[in-house]
Amino acid sequence: MEKRLLLLVVVLVVVGLGSSPAFALDPMGPPTGNLRQGQSQAGIDYSYSTMDLKLTNGKWTEYKNGRFYDSGEAFSLTLKNFKMNKVYANFGYGIFDNWDLFLRLGGADAKFGDSIWEEGEKFDGPASFTIGFGTKATFYQEGPLKLGGLFQASWADLDGHLKAKDWADSVDIELTEMQIAIGPSYELADGVSIYGGPFFHFVNGDLDDNFSETWNGDVLSSKYSWDIGEASTFGYYIGFQGVNLTENIFLNIEYQRTASADALGLKLIWRF
Repeated sequence: MEKRLLLLVVVLVVVGLGSSPAFALDPMGPPTGNLRQGQSQAGIDYSYSTMDLKLTNGKWTEYKNGRFYDSGEAFSLTLKNFKMNKVYANFGYGIFDNWDLFLRLGGADAKFGDSIWEEGEKFDGPASFTIGFGTKATFYQEGPLKLGGLFQASWADLDGHLKAKDWADSVDIELTEMQIAIGPSYELADGVSIYGGPFFHFVNGDLDDNFSETWNGDVLSSKYSWDIGEASTFGYYIGFQGVNLTENIFLNIEYQRTASADALGLKLIWRF
C-alpha cells in the first residue's frame, strides 16, 4: 500500500507540474479506487457547470480591406456565467486492487451572454469533441470507510458565433481543465455510499474572436485573443452512489462548488 501511495503521489506531482494549470468541471465520483485488479467498467458521465473565466494578456489586430491597419493590447475582463454541458462515454480499468485508470470520450457545448462587448451578443456553440482521462486510488481502508485521491483532466475545443445584429463575430474557445481531489468514501449499505471532500480546480486555455463589419464601403475586421483562467482554484464536493437496476450498475449524483464555479454531475456505471 505504501509503495502504491508513493507512486500515485509522484504521478500527480509530475502531471501537475508538467502541465499548465488546466481543463469546465467534470464529474469526479468517489475520490477512491473501487475496481479490483483486472476489473473493467463502462458508463456515461454528464455534467452541467457555470463559472466565471478571467480573460488576460489580450491582443488585438485590425485590418482594413484585408490589409494590416493597427494592433495593440486588449483589455482584460471576466467572462461571466460561462455555461457548459458535457456528456462522456467513460471506460475504466483496475491496474491494481483499488487503483483505477479511466478514459473519457464525448461532446461539449457552451453558452455565455453579453459580457465581452456588452452589445447583446449571445454565444451558443454547437456540440464539440472533448476528451478526458484520470486516475484514482484508495490510500486507507477500515471497514466501510475509505480514504483516497483522484486526478483527472479534460480538453475541449468550442467553435461558434456571437449572435450580433449588424456584423459577423465568430469565436473559438479552447479549454483545458484539471481537478485534484482527496477525501473519504463511506459505505452506508451494500453498494450504497456517500463521498466527497476538498479539491483543486485549474482552468486555462485561449479565446479567439474574429470580428468584421462593412463601414462606408470599407471592410473592417479585427482579431482578438486572450488567455483564459478561472478566478478560483479551491472548492469542495459531495456525492451519493447507489446501486441502480442490478448489483453491477451504479448511479452517482454529485455537486461541486468553488468561489467562481458550480457544477452538477451524474455518472451511470456498469462494472464487469
